[in-house]
Amino acid sequence: MSKIKNLIFDLDNTLYDFSTVWKKSNELTFNYFNYNEKTTYKKFFQTYKKINNMLVQKINAGELRLIHLRNERLILTLREYNIILNNEDCEKYYKKQFEFIIELIVPDKKLIEKLKILKKDYNLVILTNGKSYEQRMKIKKLGLENLFKLYISEETYLSKPKLEAFKNVLEKNNFEEAETIMVGDSIFHDIQPAERLGLKTCLIDVQWHFDDEKKQYTGCKVRSIKEFIEKIESIII
Repeated sequence: MSKIKNLIFDLDNTLYDFSTVWKKSNELTFNYFNYNEKTTYKKFFQTYKKINNMLVQKINAGELRLIHLRNERLILTLREYNIILNNEDCEKYYKKQFEFIIELIVPDKKLIEKLKILKKDYNLVILTNGKSYEQRMKIKKLGLENLFKLYISEETYLSKPKLEAFKNVLEKNNFEEAETIMVGDSIFHDIQPAERLGLKTCLIDVQWHFDDEKKQYTGCKVRSIKEFIEKIESIII
């Protein structure tokens, strides 16, 4: 059996609790633009989530590009409340939300120390979808920028769940599939493509803010990145 040498991590909802941060920041942004004069945030988010999940199905079917998801879901959601936005308005909304996200992110000093110890025995990589500036700012605010090699979809032009995104990391670092674990919170984006390539996998079993159903998965599963680190010796056997 090959010895595990390489750990590839997703970022959001894997290395920190992004969903809690996202929900708080989204409500702050909703109120900042006075959309609460038209409807409650609870009603807005119910519509927002429904439209997001509908659009994700289109992305998975190849009918919509991931890059257009954020603006499209906001435009369609607010149209339900007679608020008409264009792409420029959406960019202002998400720029303000990102400011709130950065304010809300707090580095976990205990996790940082655990990762520093882990780095002595393993090669650590972050493989994440998203905008380069935003993902790098999150990583910096989390205090993780010097612990990982970074692969961000906007920089590599390769997004998960495409197998090429994973192959790129393996080839650039000369990682062997059997010596590598993929750790992430998404069965679709992280676990399934990694398994198809022969990587070991571990699911961070947390609820994404757009999800209603519990994840049905019978493989390696932990509740947090800290639990993964604590159990890594038993996980890699």
